Order: sequence, then structure tokens, then C-alpha cells
Amino acid sequence: MTDETPLAQRLRQIPGGLTKSEAAIAQWLALNVASLGNETGASVAAKTGVSEITVSRFLKRAGFKGLAGLKDALQSAHLAQVSPDHYFRLPEGEIGSLLKRDAEAVLALAAEVEKPAWGGAIQAIAEAQEVHVTGFQSIRGIAEDFARRLAIVRGAVRFLSPHDDGLVEWLPPRQSGACLVMVDMAPYAREALPILRLARSLGMAAVVVTDELNTWAAAETPFVFHVQTKVDAFLESTGPMTTMMNVILHAVALQAPEATRARIEAWPGLLRGLDLY
Repeated sequence: MTDETPLAQRLRQIPGGLTKSEAAIAQWLALNVASLGNETGASVAAKTGVSEITVSRFLKRAGFKGLAGLKDALQSAHLAQVSPDHYFRLPEGEIGSLLKRDAEAVLALAAEVEKPAWGGAIQAIAEAQEVHVTGFQSIRGIAEDFARRLAIVRGAVRFLSPHDDGLVEWLPPRQSGACLVMVDMAPYAREALPILRLARSLGMAAVVVTDELNTWAAAETPFVFHVQTKVDAFLESTGPMTTMMNVILHAVALQAPEATRARIEAWPGLLRGLDLY
């Protein structure tokens, strides 16, 4: 007995084996069968990190006439032996219930994105001369990841670590028009509120992403967005918080899409000489 779908089995058994790029395409296709109807050859290439011609050649090797041929085959009995709701079923019991609650917390982010302050917050991050990102204790990793990824789509982004650097980034002379992005959740870091107040006193815009129990941030900045973290798990869920940071990143990139694409396209050239990948 195997858990592989018929499509995954077919792709894995292509004679001659798969190259590294082909293996990535095969795995992505197998894991995203439910959403392939919305994809194109170009979008599959972008999401798997290969060229569109590589996707086309791979599908030909697999016996399909392009992505359209694959979609047609998926509607036939030999590749679609499960009903569509197979991809939406959750396991029974506690884990399935937890996944459902976490998913609902992610979907609840739509209400935050629809706040009147959302557009101003995204603009503040996109147009700032410098962006300082900070987070504390167990949530610090999410803030650091966001800072690194934000630096890919726009310049002048720093992760702010008050304990490590003592806020030397804010010593004069410094860039005017800076923006602070703070990520914090219960039990809330003791330094969070003083840092937020200091940033505002220095004339910075401030965007705070926090949990549903935070009542103090809104008194300091209009750009406060709440994320549900309590989903009845042993610890607070950080999944919806990570999703919110990804949504913010995407929204910032959309403020200057051509400049963002230029940065992303130039990035591999800088790394090539380091032979890191």
C-alpha cells in the first residue's frame, strides 16, 4: 500500500530517472494537484525555480502534451481516482481539529488586511528611507526572517536587536523617514513598549504585528494588526503570525513591482561567485 497519488507514481517511474530540476517539478506537481487548474507553464516554472522550457520538456518526457495535457489527464480515471474533497479532508481527532483552528486563524487575517490603516502601513514600510524590524524572545525568529526577506524586495532593511547593539542604529546622524516594524506576542517583551515609544518620539512610523490580547500598541501607533495565536494548542500558534508577515511582504513588493523584480533577478548574480547553492 502506498500513499502516493497515481500522478506521483507516474512521475516517479519515468524511465531514466529524474534530474534535480525534474524531481523538483515532479514533487511540486504531485503536491499541488488540486490547484493545477489555475496554473500555467510559466507559473509552474516560477514556483519550482526552473525555466518554462524545462517544465515543458519534463511534461513531454512524462507523456503529456504540455500542462494542458496534464490537466486533461487529471480528469481521467487513471490519474484522478479520488474525489476533489480528498484535498480538503482533515485527519480525525485532535490533530485535525488543531489544523482546522489554525487554518481559521489564517483566514481571519482578511479582516486585518481590510482595516483602513492597512494601506497606510504598507506605504509606510515601502516608502521609508530605512526599515528597522524587531522581535523578541521566542518570536524573534519570525522577525529576523521577515527582515531578511524584506531586504530582498527593498533596500535599507535592518534587524534591530536592542540587547545586542544598544540601539546604535538610532544614533544621529540617521536617516529621516524611518519605519519600525515590531512583532510581539504574549507575554510581551518588557522592552517592546519603550522601544515603540522611542521610535515614535524620533519621528518614525511604526507598524506592530501582535496577538489578539495586545491592548497597548494602539495607543502608540495607528498601524496595529492583530493575529490569532490561541488555537487551544499547548503553546500559541505562530503559523498565522508567519502568514501575516508574508502577506505584508507581498503587499510591500506590490508597491513597486518592477523594482522588486529587478532586485530579485539581480540577486542570483551576487551569490553565484560564492558557490553557496
